[in-house]
Amino acid sequence: MKNVSNLLSTVFAVCCLLAGGAAASAQDAGDDAAKAESLIRDAIKARGGDAYLGIRTLIGRGQYNHFEKGVSVPPQGFIDYVVYPDRERTEFGKGKWKLIQTNTGGTGWMYEAEQKMIRDQTEEQTKYFLQGVRHDLDNVLRIGWKEPGAKLVYLGRREPWKNTFSEAVRVDFADGGFVTLHFDTRTKLPMMSEYKTVAGERTTNDQVRFYRWVDFDGIQFPTIVDVYRDGTQTSRVVYESVSVNETIPEKLFAKPGDIKEVK
Repeated sequence: MKNVSNLLSTVFAVCCLLAGGAAASAQDAGDDAAKAESLIRDAIKARGGDAYLGIRTLIGRGQYNHFEKGVSVPPQGFIDYVVYPDRERTEFGKGKWKLIQTNTGGTGWMYEAEQKMIRDQTEEQTKYFLQGVRHDLDNVLRIGWKEPGAKLVYLGRREPWKNTFSEAVRVDFADGGFVTLHFDTRTKLPMMSEYKTVAGERTTNDQVRFYRWVDFDGIQFPTIVDVYRDGTQTSRVVYESVSVNETIPEKLFAKPGDIKEVK
């Protein structure tokens, strides 16, 4: 009986230890989730709080640089019209070099002045656009992190690039996708986002880095945005102006019946 009693006592002690460890792990997970949510809410406040959350439309103007094998080609001007949650029209260049890309949800069209052609976007192009919407910083901060099934994971201190440190959060979506956000510990503003993009049969590791924050209409916007794919820079966007909640005509998103109708 003595041996049985000792065995039962040992089993009971082990069960108590396991239960205590599980409780501690659950508490740690809860604490980390709270830290992650606090970082996101601090970033929203730093961006402009309710004014930032209340953005319905956005018009950005500036210069776009494409990079070939890490080397910048000459920049071209752009104007970008956004109607949240998933409508966007971007115009590049002027005259015979003008290019327009327009998307509404899962549909889209393009205009190429040099080719004198209007065409529907391919399924792959519209899929790529929707991935961009899902991973967009403003979408994640304003809506994405609270969508059904999304989970916040606190990652703590990170070094997003050499000798630069952040505090990071990963947003795991219900469909298996994710976005990692890095925040400046001093300003609370986003420094970088990381995610994976599926392009055809290839999956890439993408980074978007945010610099030179400027106040437009009471909201903080990054005016330099660098995009990296698999460790190599692919583009830089430099914003000269940003305006929010202006009325954007519906006709900008409608596909023209003829190139003469393109404005």
